Amino acid sequence: MKEIYLLRHGDTDATEKGYFAGWTDVPLSPKGERRINKVREILKGVEFERVFVSPLCRTQETARLVAPSESWEVREEIKERSFGSWEGKSWEDLEKESPEEVKKWREAPSLFVPPGGESFSTILERVVPFWEELLSRPEERVLVVTHGGVIRSIFAYLLEVDFAATYCFLFDPGVLVKTRGNHSFCQVVNILNTEIEP
Repeated sequence: MKEIYLLRHGDTDATEKGYFAGWTDVPLSPKGERRINKVREILKGVEFERVFVSPLCRTQETARLVAPSESWEVREEIKERSFGSWEGKSWEDLEKESPEEVKKWREAPSLFVPPGGESFSTILERVVPFWEELLSRPEERVLVVTHGGVIRSIFAYLLEVDFAATYCFLFDPGVLVKTRGNHSFCQVVNILNTEIEP
């Protein structure tokens, strides 16, 4: 049965300081590199027939650490959600600058669209066809190096739930999710959040 591994990029300045960096091209931090090196040890001996990578540098750096000898296919569909004018801002910034928008986000995160950014439905429109393509491809074991928002979108699609419902799952930087299945049946086998020293 086909195995698809979903790997979120490692820590960055944005994840450590808590600001939005959807399409902002931030690199891995030293902590992020340490975390992904631990993931590499976990994946030791696992051979992937294909590796798909988001075009952003944090995912490219992650892929270089875990699959340096593999040939990658860069795919725009698995890029993180664009947060528009919210990029580079923290919750504290937004609560001061745009309290009404923050309130709308908290009340209905699946419906809210950051100014100039992407809606949840827009992400699904690009992620779901990519996921369906993976299930129909001939490769039996693939790795997808992507972002938290993309992984949540796949979970929302598989579980047939609202995007907000996926927040009951913890997807830290460097999280490794293993799935197994086909078009008619798909299982989440493991969700591994790798712990490292601060």
